[in-house]
Amino acid sequence: MSWDYLEDEVINTPETEIIEEDVIVDEKFIKNKELIRIDLNLIQFPIFSKNTQRKVNQIIKYYFNKNRDTYITVSPIAGDYIPGEMEEKVFIALMQLMKEKNMPQKFIISAPELKEKLKLSNNNAYGNIIKKSLLRLSETNYKFKNTMYSSEIGGIIGKEISTSILSLEIINLSLKINSKYRTKINDKRIKEIYKISISDHFYKNIIQKGYLVYNSEILLDISSTTARTVYMLVEKIRFHNLYLKLDTMFLIKRIPLKFDKRVIARTIKTLENAFEELVEKNLISSFNFIKESTWEKSEIEINFPESSNLEKQERFYEDRNDFRKIITLNSISETEHEMLEEREEENNLEKSISEIPTIATEEQIDKILGLLPSRARNLKTMPRTIKDAIEKYGYERVKNSAIYTKKQKADKVRSYFLKTLENNWCEHEEEIVIQSSKIDSKEFLEEKSSKDIPEYNEEVYKEFKNIPEEKQKEIEKNAYQEYVTQCVMNTKVQQIAFKYSKRKYICEYLEKHQEKKIEAPKDESTSPILEKKELDMAEIKSKIVKAIELGNMLYSYTPEEEKNIFKNILIEVMDLLLKKELTDTALREIIRKYIDL
Repeated sequence: MSWDYLEDEVINTPETEIIEEDVIVDEKFIKNKELIRIDLNLIQFPIFSKNTQRKVNQIIKYYFNKNRDTYITVSPIAGDYIPGEMEEKVFIALMQLMKEKNMPQKFIISAPELKEKLKLSNNNAYGNIIKKSLLRLSETNYKFKNTMYSSEIGGIIGKEISTSILSLEIINLSLKINSKYRTKINDKRIKEIYKISISDHFYKNIIQKGYLVYNSEILLDISSTTARTVYMLVEKIRFHNLYLKLDTMFLIKRIPLKFDKRVIARTIKTLENAFEELVEKNLISSFNFIKESTWEKSEIEINFPESSNLEKQERFYEDRNDFRKIITLNSISETEHEMLEEREEENNLEKSISEIPTIATEEQIDKILGLLPSRARNLKTMPRTIKDAIEKYGYERVKNSAIYTKKQKADKVRSYFLKTLENNWCEHEEEIVIQSSKIDSKEFLEEKSSKDIPEYNEEVYKEFKNIPEEKQKEIEKNAYQEYVTQCVMNTKVQQIAFKYSKRKYICEYLEKHQEKKIEAPKDESTSPILEKKELDMAEIKSKIVKAIELGNMLYSYTPEEEKNIFKNILIEVMDLLLKKELTDTALREIIRKYIDL
């Protein structure tokens, strides 16, 4: 066979089509460029020091429990300080730039970009200030032991995590190897740029559900670093409440400020100045220190403007919509897209309510309250007792003690519960805990017999129901305020307890304040007409589920929000169901309270 020839093969192909697609997100698509996501750990922990007299090579270790196995260690690089106020501002500005660059984990910025966000004066020093801050953020090491929140597991990582906030690469534009960067920089005066990479633990929380949304312009406009920290912290703690009461020492230690007895008066003044700035900027409406004995035992009341919940909700939805557009237009990985949109299974949802072991969450208190005998839910002091117990003994021991107390059918629930905790009678209750970790709704309904329903003056309540609806709402609001004042707490647990025993507390309030006369409406047609027909369980469930589905179309609830809405509706439904007063109209009214379409 001869190989001295060349054979051409012609391949016929269809006409080539070239598609050009611009994947840059147009600014007009981003509704609010100032909205940024802040990782939960950076909000609730002292990541940035408030001490203006930091020392070189000083390592700070913050403990969060008496066992000293729950802590954060902040270690600067040799010859430097731990991050402070300037580093906090730089990080906020970085979060804003990261959003403008479409939320990548790695991105390039220049000192002038950061200068513009930080509104620094136009002098030669700003470049050095920014560079030092970026280096400090990248070189400081944080060790989290039983404290770091992870959105991937929906709770606290139960081991030691060592990480920096970000890594930094300084790119010298005068070097030939970096010429590809020089062509992208229009300002020839810029000699170096910075490649930022947000550390995995923090970035995953920002992409997923381990963050809160803040307005970066508002944060950077707050002049005091203490005021900024207080604002971020109370916005997280309050959830959707417009009233918050905190132990003064809890807030001082969380910021953190000095809490030595010798300087406590100065610390309180610093805190007072911070709150005054927040009032001035309309971020809170008012505050009040409650001091009956010492500052160590004092509390702080904080009230928020009526508009703050709407603003908080708008921030969340605007940011989420912006993020979805960024995903769509910039092809963020499908995995990250699923991270945003996924609906967790029920068992994963249970994990998501875990918090810092020494700080009792509302969900934990609510769960313990549900494990105790039903009489415990009528005791005003019980939520505070449970909160103190969790912070003293830990959540698991308190949970076991609650189950043990219920099993023993104790007459004096609170007293027996405290003795169980103190003596650790529940030490061998592990199997019971596993079997009883979820409360059966049928058992819960049966347990709420008529003897558990709080007594109230029916005649007073009938008069109350005959007055105009506006007046009813005003009285109910006043009764609730009086109730939470007696409880010394205002959390979701108090809201649930009040709703369950609402008639009792309204009647108590009216009898106590007899000067607030109840005037029946002259027009009898305005009196409520109760329907005779009662609803069955299947019908009740169907109506609630459908209502939540409709609400979800408008508000895009998270699984946790859906669960809370369903629970709150169910609590009110049970009350009327047991009294045989649940009608279709009553059910609709309850649903409307929690799902505003």
